[in-house]
Amino acid sequence: MTSESPVREAEAEGAWPVDYRTLLRKPLSEREVRLLERARTHAADFATRADEHDREATFPIENYDAMKASGYAHMTMPSSLGGEDVTLLELAACQEQLAQGCAGTTIGVNMHIFGVGALLEDAKSQSEERRVQTEMMLQMMAASKSIMCGSFSETGQAGAYFLPATTATPVDGGWKINGTKSYNSNLPAADFVGASVHFLDHPDGPQMVGMVMVPKDSPGVTGLGAESWDVMGVRASGSYDVLFEDVFVPAAMVPPPVAAEEAIFAGMEAFLAWFNVTVGAVYLGVAQAATDWSIAYLKDRKPPLEERPLAHMAGMQYQLAEMVALNEASRALVRSSAEDWMAQPWTSEETAEKGSICKYITTNNHVRVVDLAMDIAGGPGIYRRFGLERLYRDVRAGKVHPPSDMIALEGIAKRVLGIPRDFQPRWG
Repeated sequence: MTSESPVREAEAEGAWPVDYRTLLRKPLSEREVRLLERARTHAADFATRADEHDREATFPIENYDAMKASGYAHMTMPSSLGGEDVTLLELAACQEQLAQGCAGTTIGVNMHIFGVGALLEDAKSQSEERRVQTEMMLQMMAASKSIMCGSFSETGQAGAYFLPATTATPVDGGWKINGTKSYNSNLPAADFVGASVHFLDHPDGPQMVGMVMVPKDSPGVTGLGAESWDVMGVRASGSYDVLFEDVFVPAAMVPPPVAAEEAIFAGMEAFLAWFNVTVGAVYLGVAQAATDWSIAYLKDRKPPLEERPLAHMAGMQYQLAEMVALNEASRALVRSSAEDWMAQPWTSEETAEKGSICKYITTNNHVRVVDLAMDIAGGPGIYRRFGLERLYRDVRAGKVHPPSDMIALEGIAKRVLGIPRDFQPRWG
């Protein structure tokens, strides 16, 4: 790392810990140093605006412009298309660093970056038709440095990622899409919008589901704006609702749907694996930021009747130690999950178990870490101006991402018990 690094300058001023943790094993290669340095350079910059975007619920388009200019936003693209062939583990390590600056930006851009990497991996095991579709889309994205977003979920439909309320109706030459999708992270920066849909009158059955992708400026596509994302945490993620009104998708650009009982993620094992691992990494960054905040606070805060700061209070030390231990446990699980998948991509059954374990344990650990930070902070913790309050809200979004705790635990248990996911009746 060079002396001209803005991150090193920030570290010298105490803004960022010099000996920061990393998911990557040390010693680091020159490539790894460069990737982490870029992530931390962006994080130091994004941190200067994170509170403003959180308060105003505004979208940090300038952060996306910076990530596109540096190559960060397209690092999982293949080098043949101008990317950097970044692996799952490298991406997770970078995202942990980036989230320490602005969680909203990081989880928003994550839905694009991990999606690109996962698409490439899933395409390897799909039909020639699907591989060609994926290659065409990635070539278009690479040529224009495009960003994609999308959603499997709908706030008005429980379990929408299994059977969406958004529909695709057959028309001459393709399908027309109608419905509203929620949680379209990074929508203001996106050029392409994806949506899971229920294919009506499909020749293969009544409950066929699949994912479609369209340019955001397609007729009938309407982003509902910031008012649809009035939420507690990660307010800068731009996860707005999208309304689809008779949006035409050519048949040639529609991947083969699958039966709902087989789950929409059939053939998308890499997508689920990359999602769960990177979500764990993003919110690990939030937990690490809260830990660093607590360390600085304990060293600085000294009661007037005591000779030493709060760092010497045994109870505070115990709480901080638990935070550090939980972070290290999460970091080890994210690392081992990424390395396990990279050594041999998981089957759909393994994905349901291992991906759920990674996401369930890490996101619950992260919430516990920030809760402990709030205990250490006391009164100052609830003031917005001190910064910890935003981390407290942001980290809770980790548990909202699918699978929820109960769905994750159900999947894990059924895997070890040998009960098929589609066994009916499902409960009882």
